[in-house]
Amino acid sequence: MGKIVDLQFESVGFRKEFGFQLLKLEDVYRYKSSAIHNPFRPSRIHFFTVIFLTEGEMVHEVDFHAYKMTEGDCLVIGKGQIHKFDPSPTYKGYGLIFTEEFMLRHISPSALSKISFLYNYHLNLLLFKDFSDRDVLIRALTNEFSLDLGSAKVDIIASILTVFLLKVQFQISHGFKPHRANSGKFLQFQKLVATKYMETRKASDYAIMLNMTYKQLNELCKELTKKTTKEYIDNYVVLEAKRLLAISNMSKVPIKKIAYECGFSETTNFLKFFKKIMGVTPAQFKAMRE
Repeated sequence: MGKIVDLQFESVGFRKEFGFQLLKLEDVYRYKSSAIHNPFRPSRIHFFTVIFLTEGEMVHEVDFHAYKMTEGDCLVIGKGQIHKFDPSPTYKGYGLIFTEEFMLRHISPSALSKISFLYNYHLNLLLFKDFSDRDVLIRALTNEFSLDLGSAKVDIIASILTVFLLKVQFQISHGFKPHRANSGKFLQFQKLVATKYMETRKASDYAIMLNMTYKQLNELCKELTKKTTKEYIDNYVVLEAKRLLAISNMSKVPIKKIAYECGFSETTNFLKFFKKIMGVTPAQFKAMRE
């Protein structure tokens, strides 16, 4: 697999002051021989990306999971995720790329509060099939993007992007309608896991922190993620482990350090945990990615 590159918005030639870029997917091939980044190699992005497929098929890998896309599909990639493009030149589409700063500067707080759900990537809601408003939104963006990007144009583009993100949010909520109080409670749980997983992986501990019973938390997780609380926590830890393994040089970074950063005081327990979930050892996973 090679080393995973950390990509900042400006490092791929985009103008930081705008914080937004619209790309044709076929133009991605221009970067193949770039000294900075080969898009067909894994990279961790420090901005948001939305991929629209308008023609053909492709397999896009995000956090070591392959998403098969067909015409009309939309894939949302969150800040901090690892992804790579399909090297097959048989597809066309667009990539919307924007920074967190762009969102904070140009999208209203009320809209942001509604679309933040899109970037809870641990919920595995990344791929949206047959997004019906794709053509209208892309046409509006390409029309504006073809003109000079003055300050007013940037605000117009931000407005179009806001509409797009809210449309995706609507598509999610149309078939997925958790009670608002439950949704807020789950976000609290998610934040706790992100900050406390090195301390505990016990579902009962998180239930206590949230002033809930184990049963209530388990039912909440199953409602929102189709996983038990324990499965959600374990999947979170394993994803963090895979990321650490992917970016590490195992000859220089001992497995003991990776185990410790995932909350394991004993390396053997980490090895058993990883193999139980992944079916392979950390070393075998690392070798498969190279």
